[in-house]
Amino acid sequence: MDLFQWLKKVCKGNQRPVVHVPDGPHTPPVRRRYRFSGIVQGVGFRYEAQMLAGQLGLVGWAQNKSDGTVVVEIEGEARCIDEFLRAMRAVRRFDITEIQTEELPVSGTETTFKALY
Repeated sequence: MDLFQWLKKVCKGNQRPVVHVPDGPHTPPVRRRYRFSGIVQGVGFRYEAQMLAGQLGLVGWAQNKSDGTVVVEIEGEARCIDEFLRAMRAVRRFDITEIQTEELPVSGTETTFKALY
């Protein structure tokens, strides 16, 4: 394999998933907490979450935890959150082995999605 073929292979694996903003009437916002397990740290997980959430009009945060998981609290329309999860699962550099989900009360106070440190 020459250098060009290698670069093409590497770059193809880092392509962003296509995000489809769901159509339809607006529904009331929901808030959920997700704990992602697997290979989710050191692979740009929080950055990708921030980019996807912004595209979908979602707010909240993502934070690495000391046990190797990433916790995401996300708020917005349920169908947009479902699309967020689909797109995160489609990122090839992540190896998500488990997602724990918890429903939370809507805060309504956040205006952006942040990667916390």
